[in-house]
Amino acid sequence: MNLFVDTISAPAHIIFFDENKKIIDEYTWSIKWKESSTLIPKIDDFLRKHKLEYKNLENIIVVNGPWSFTGVRTTVLVMNTINYIIKKNLIPISFFDLFHQYPIIKASSKRDCFIQREKNNKIEIMKNEDIFQKLEKNQIGCIYGEINSELFTSRKIVDKVDYQSIIDEIKICNWERNKRIEPLYIKKPNIS
Repeated sequence: MNLFVDTISAPAHIIFFDENKKIIDEYTWSIKWKESSTLIPKIDDFLRKHKLEYKNLENIIVVNGPWSFTGVRTTVLVMNTINYIIKKNLIPISFFDLFHQYPIIKASSKRDCFIQREKNNKIEIMKNEDIFQKLEKNQIGCIYGEINSELFTSRKIVDKVDYQSIIDEIKICNWERNKRIEPLYIKKPNIS
């Protein structure tokens, strides 16, 4: 059995899929600012529901960012710790790998967003007003990802992730067992 963990999207997802990449079951919940208190219990409950143990997992795919510094760090730490114990394939993907069309935007704060304008472009941080002006200038009416600003209400926002197509595309190979993944940070932590 394979585990897919996405705590970066809202709502958070955990998914089991088989060796043929067929989704067996998925569970969603609101995780915002509760990664440290809910992630492990949700995975534990999901495993128990399917009468599985961590050692039954073959591959773990984790969305490793970007998002809040603490949320990303917590998720990556939890998944690296689980992998340290069970020594399986741990495969990172970015939030920006969850969509196939562009531009992809991920809310960073109330004032700004992460944006990837085209495939293989660098992920940037831009103020919401600047993104809105560029969308207007380029007459872009549809954006992908997650936005938490009233500025974008006139745009079609595609925020539904097709997890089956993402799982279908993941190249599962024999990564170095017990290899750690790194969090995907775009901006520095805001520590006060």
